[in-house]
Amino acid sequence: MLAVPAGRCLPVRNGFRLKEERMKTLKLVLVAVVALAFGASCAKKATPAECKAACEKKVGFQKPAQPPEDPVQKVEQEFQQKIQQVQQEQAQAIQAVNQELQQKLQEAKDDKAKEALNEEYNKKRQEVAAQFQPKFQEIAQQKAQALQAAQEQKAKAEAEAKAAQEQAIQDCADQCVKQKWTKAKVDCQMKAADLAAFEKCK
Repeated sequence: MLAVPAGRCLPVRNGFRLKEERMKTLKLVLVAVVALAFGASCAKKATPAECKAACEKKVGFQKPAQPPEDPVQKVEQEFQQKIQQVQQEQAQAIQAVNQELQQKLQEAKDDKAKEALNEEYNKKRQEVAAQFQPKFQEIAQQKAQALQAAQEQKAKAEAEAKAAQEQAIQDCADQCVKQKWTKAKVDCQMKAADLAAFEKCK
């Protein structure tokens, strides 16, 4: 039997050792990957209630900074201006009567004539004031109708906004449950000071 030189066995042995080292490394990598996957799957998930709470906060961040214009308040302002305009016209008409009275008083010969003039022009002032009453009544009627329409418009807008907000919260909560957001992520979101910080939570 021929003896095999010792030097020729070394490459074979080194090859086995290299293969064994590679196998060990591969096993370690696999173990690490499995451990990470296992750890991720075992991370505590947020409950539906926690998801909803976080989503309510998110939708709150998304509200416009400026509230929508109040149609009721707008009507109040518009008719306040109309009333002030008629009041100004009435005051000017009464002022014209008063100026006319002053001129007549200067021309009066005695107190009896002055007294008669005061009575006459007092009635004129009342007549002038009465002339404006239909205008005030018309404005009041128009205002009542406009207010009713504005209140209905406001109620409808508020109902639509509320429904849209609730839908947005529900969609977000469904996404949270479906994507299995972790409790750590939701806790981070609940501590967020604004939408940008909320979105950064992982």
